[in-house]
Amino acid sequence: MAKNSQEQRRFPRVPAEKAVLVKKLGDESSETLAKTRMVGGGGCMFVHHESLGVGTAVELLISLPSRVIKAQGRVVWETVAQGGTVEVGVEFLDVSAKDRRALEAAVAGAVAAVS
Repeated sequence: MAKNSQEQRRFPRVPAEKAVLVKKLGDESSETLAKTRMVGGGGCMFVHHESLGVGTAVELLISLPSRVIKAQGRVVWETVAQGGTVEVGVEFLDVSAKDRRALEAAVAGAVAAVS
């Protein structure tokens, strides 16, 4: 992504490999484990074994160092990666205040560690 795009982001994103349980809303049988590659206050990117479909509503349980947070969101982009896996970008739409604070603290800690 171009530097200007990064600077214009509302929420900073940081590289973060975290376990994430992914579930399509309304489809209880769709639970799968994945691993994030990027996490930010407004969304995340994870690698999945198949396409979820742009626009699909999802519930995510993301393992952070201090806790597991729950977020509802929607798939905003997908890219097929090497080996047939799919990189999935999700925008968070609903995160509790407590989970949002934990997420923001984790992102801020990662940003500070890089600086």
